[in-house]
Amino acid sequence: MHYPEGSCWRRWDLHVHTPESMGSHYGVGGKDPWDVFLAGLEALPKDIKVIGVNDYIFINGYRRLREEKDRGRIENIDLLLPVIELRLDKFGGSSGHLSRVNYHIIFSDAIPPDVIEQQFLNALPRRYEISPPYAGVAGQWHALPTRSSLEELGNLIIASVPSNKRHQFRGPLEEGFNNLNFSLEVVQDALRHHYFPGKYLTSIGKTEWSSVKWDDHTIAEKKHLINSSDLVFMSAEDPEHLRKAKASLEVAGVNNRLLDCSDAHHPSSVGHKDRLGKCFTWVKADTAFIGLKYAVLEYEGRVYLGHEPPKLQRVRESTTRYINSLTFRKESTPPLDEIWFENASIKLNKDLVAIIGNKGSGKSALVDVIALLGNSKQEESFSFLRETRFRDPRHNKALSFSASLKWENGTVSPKNLNDSVDRKTVEQVKYIPQHFLEALCNEMPGGLETTFDQEVKKVIFSHVPKADRLGHGTIDEVISDRTGAADSAISYLKNELEGINDVIVDLEYKSTKEYREGIQNLLNAKKEELEAHEKQRPAEIKKPENDPDQKEQLEKISKEIAQSASKIQELHEEIEGHNSTYTRCVRQVVNIDKLLGLITVLRRQVESLKTESMPLLEGLDIDFDSIVKVSIQTTPLLKKRAAIEEIRETAASLQRAENEEGPVFKANQLAEKIRVLELQLDEPNKAYHHY
Repeated sequence: MHYPEGSCWRRWDLHVHTPESMGSHYGVGGKDPWDVFLAGLEALPKDIKVIGVNDYIFINGYRRLREEKDRGRIENIDLLLPVIELRLDKFGGSSGHLSRVNYHIIFSDAIPPDVIEQQFLNALPRRYEISPPYAGVAGQWHALPTRSSLEELGNLIIASVPSNKRHQFRGPLEEGFNNLNFSLEVVQDALRHHYFPGKYLTSIGKTEWSSVKWDDHTIAEKKHLINSSDLVFMSAEDPEHLRKAKASLEVAGVNNRLLDCSDAHHPSSVGHKDRLGKCFTWVKADTAFIGLKYAVLEYEGRVYLGHEPPKLQRVRESTTRYINSLTFRKESTPPLDEIWFENASIKLNKDLVAIIGNKGSGKSALVDVIALLGNSKQEESFSFLRETRFRDPRHNKALSFSASLKWENGTVSPKNLNDSVDRKTVEQVKYIPQHFLEALCNEMPGGLETTFDQEVKKVIFSHVPKADRLGHGTIDEVISDRTGAADSAISYLKNELEGINDVIVDLEYKSTKEYREGIQNLLNAKKEELEAHEKQRPAEIKKPENDPDQKEQLEKISKEIAQSASKIQELHEEIEGHNSTYTRCVRQVVNIDKLLGLITVLRRQVESLKTESMPLLEGLDIDFDSIVKVSIQTTPLLKKRAAIEEIRETAASLQRAENEEGPVFKANQLAEKIRVLELQLDEPNKAYHHY
């Protein structure tokens, strides 16, 4: 590994052209292009550590860069990777201006340049295609793709067009290369050679791929081109263009493992987009080919597109919170012949999350020392720096060693390994020792809910920004403050839901077969009672009509009875009207009193809300009345109540009059008169009237 501390964020530019490339512009001011190019590489920002050398179909530029690095040049670059760029026989753009799809093969640096040239490049010309507008020259050219042969092809292509259009073409070499197209199957077949499996990755050019149209004939092929590639290359103006490009790939539902590359043809001093150092790709991996393979497998976690990964920004802005390295030093006194920490220095990764190793390999020793130097308050739970082990009073090896933490801001925290943590110092390292964790996890369930839960909450609360703590001292208080209103609303909705559920349960019961059968049985029983009652109807007694005197007397009495009964009915209707008016008035008064009670409660709730809101509104420059306005007018209700009371009192007075000599008294007198008249009838008449 290039970096003992593990995977670090570095910039990787996998598409850089050397002076050997077509269209390169490094020879500025008459200077030697290679001198300018090498000086430009050595002057790159220190975070650019990997370069992909891409000279299209040629390998000589990569070969020379390797030689220059072997001679001591470009020491700032950790890794050089050979990249071959081809044109596929898939075209985008319009019929007047075809856009050829670029295909890149990134080889491992473990493959020698000669093997790439002999076993891959020389295997390609078995099948190729000349761009459609110049397909006529295909029979005149069939050669290995060298500089001279491609120039020959370019001259044939230029000669095939009218002389008045030849000025629109570039040089013969470039035209020959751009119009030599290979099928993806041919490229993949050449890569099956036993030299290459596991030692290459592929990438497709995003811009050229995007120009291929989405239609019924090309949609499957277009998706296959990008999805069969490991990566997607792009040279963007800025990170915003990169984000949009990645988003478009995500929307299309295709491979979105996008990398930004400089596609450099110019030195960094030139303002051209395709210049040295213009690269927004960061990879978190060792600067080796295997690191790039890991980045493909774990793209989202290991690749960042932009000016700087957020983690590096956090480290730069909080240098007192990140450890740079840990150093051990052996003390001269007391002397110790045993080999333990012999002036060792360990550089720590900023994303350090775990220390792994076999049992007895020093994991506990390392974390205990870091906790000691970081003033952890868990010293009693140390497993290595304790009196039963390294601090054993009989030998106390800890006295013979000291250690120091170097922080990113440059400060150093030294201690002898026998020193104790000063409880008055600020805790710089939060340490959860294995013994402490085991003690928590082995507690009974009740303890687990207290000790362990409290420790977790303390850690969470320590990461809550001070402004978000709302002046509270625990995470529970913050949660209670923030969720109080929501909890009240939830409680109200639960009560409301409970009532609705009761109604649903009742309706569901009434919809059951058992309930319907019970109602039907009750109806049948009532029908049987009615039928039995009808059967018990008494026999009808004929009206006596034989005696004229009795008949005349009967008719007279019957007439008086009918008149009295009619009068009684009128009196009862009058009584019922008074009672109805009185009852209605009573109900209306009750309803008005209920409304007034609810309004009183509402007033108190509004006042309570206003009282509780005042501390919350403090400092917001917002008045409570501008948020909540409640207008309550009880005058209409009070007026209506007074009117109803007046009507009710009138009805009540009429009822009292009726009780004395009113309609009820008169009705009772008439009823007595009917009784006397009935007694005057003979027995048949009595039987008749009784019936």
